Amino acid sequence: MIDDGEGIDPADLPLIFQRYATSKISRLEDLVTINSLGFRGEALPSIAAVSRVTLTSRRRGKSSGRTLRLEGGKAAGRLREVGAPEGTAVRVEDLFYNTPARLKFLKSPPVESGRISSLLWELALAHPRVSFTLQSNGRNLLQTAGDGSITHILGSLHGLECAKALLELDERTVGGPVKIFGSISAPYYHRPTRRGITIIVNGRVVRAPSLVYALERGYGNLLPRGRYPVAAIRITMPPNMLDINVHPSKSTVRFQNPGVLSDLVYRAVRGVLEGKLPLPSFKESGAKTGTPTPLPDSEGSRREAASVKDIYRRQDRQEIGPLAAEGKPVIVEDLKEEIGEEGHQESLFLQGREPEKGEMHLIGQFLHSYLVAQRGEELILIDQHAAHERVLYHRLLTDPVGRQSTAMQLTLPLELEIPAPYRERFAGLLDTLRGLGFKLEAFGDNNYIIRALPLLLKGTMGQADLDNLIEELLAEEPEPGLNKREQVCRNIACQQAIKARQALTRREMERLLDEWLATPGYQYCPHGRPCLVGFQRKALDKLFRRQGGN
Repeated sequence: MIDDGEGIDPADLPLIFQRYATSKISRLEDLVTINSLGFRGEALPSIAAVSRVTLTSRRRGKSSGRTLRLEGGKAAGRLREVGAPEGTAVRVEDLFYNTPARLKFLKSPPVESGRISSLLWELALAHPRVSFTLQSNGRNLLQTAGDGSITHILGSLHGLECAKALLELDERTVGGPVKIFGSISAPYYHRPTRRGITIIVNGRVVRAPSLVYALERGYGNLLPRGRYPVAAIRITMPPNMLDINVHPSKSTVRFQNPGVLSDLVYRAVRGVLEGKLPLPSFKESGAKTGTPTPLPDSEGSRREAASVKDIYRRQDRQEIGPLAAEGKPVIVEDLKEEIGEEGHQESLFLQGREPEKGEMHLIGQFLHSYLVAQRGEELILIDQHAAHERVLYHRLLTDPVGRQSTAMQLTLPLELEIPAPYRERFAGLLDTLRGLGFKLEAFGDNNYIIRALPLLLKGTMGQADLDNLIEELLAEEPEPGLNKREQVCRNIACQQAIKARQALTRREMERLLDEWLATPGYQYCPHGRPCLVGFQRKALDKLFRRQGGN
């Protein structure tokens, strides 16, 4: 290990290999104001006791340095004056050479090398302005530029596609002296484990499950089930607001106000994801994926503070329901809210004019599953099921009392039988279902009668649909960051949305696109899948080997 720091005073070199030596504390108050990482008091002597260590250091401004060698914890010669660059270099050789029992239990070289590499990657993320290099058997396992960019480090670690998908958390004071910044991946880039998540507090990588949970909560339903983002969350705060002496390795810390800090992380992540979200672009055959190009912000995204009523005034009132089995479209009846003509805007797709720059123009339907549209020089494919699912989910989740929650009475009530093992779990869903507009009456220990459904589902949910919905809700384990209402709305939306391989009339396609683009978070379905993929004109020209678009 080599650094270019201030170096160590020659008189202190022998002392740092003494047990319990530390340079972090010179007075009692320093216990609560520790800003350095440092070693535990016995770390260096512990390493020296089981290896051969050579330490060379030169103080800044001095003409020469000093070197000291230890073998098995004992000095192997005197302190010598040597020529050396400013800073400190520590060389450790023959680890456990004098303790064969410990040596025998080391893992294979690739495993141990992987552990070292993981540790240094974490340090690189914690200190992006420091250049790290790790070599093994003549190969570079790690190389960072030290330019201060977390994006470059995450890109080196996870690859170019990850780097393109990263969203920056701007440095901001979000809670008094607490600052949160770093990088998180766009929802379309995710991994099967949480190993890509790094939490850094005051330059120290820590294990903080509560903050990881807050990060996942910030993504909400933008990620598929069982998938996790790549993120490096850096937090700075006054040292007296946390205790780093909880664990000998200092990998676990205790926060003064853990609940407040978790909320700050959640809000920081959510604030970025509620903005413009990039989407994966078309991947050319034999070529790397191009830069993700997001669609322009939707009306709902630009005016997230606007009421649902205001948003609805800007679009047609009918919404598309699922199609009947024979392929004929079933249109859900208007939600019966009186809306004046003032502020009403005709659908962009129904005005019979050329779309302006940035607007989307419908071309048609492909395989009765994907809507094809054009935006400028970009060809857009939209998954009709995912798009309608997002619309329904948003309506279910946000429609206020008096709209969806005013239930529609059923001519013939539906019956529901709950298996005994799931009785308690279903009891926990009752309030949520009733809040959405389901009118349930207990009929015995395990049976219920459904006398009314939400207006949004009028005419679209039958007995089989209801049975399947309840079975899914009872079998599904709750996900981090997803409350019961969100879980129920997501399942209903998925079940009731237009399916793939179902034909739509042009008017229905136009109306679906219009409502979908006005829905906040329209880029992704409630399960985290992308709703659309863009094909750039340049990429298509390259595939067809066209020159200059001619």
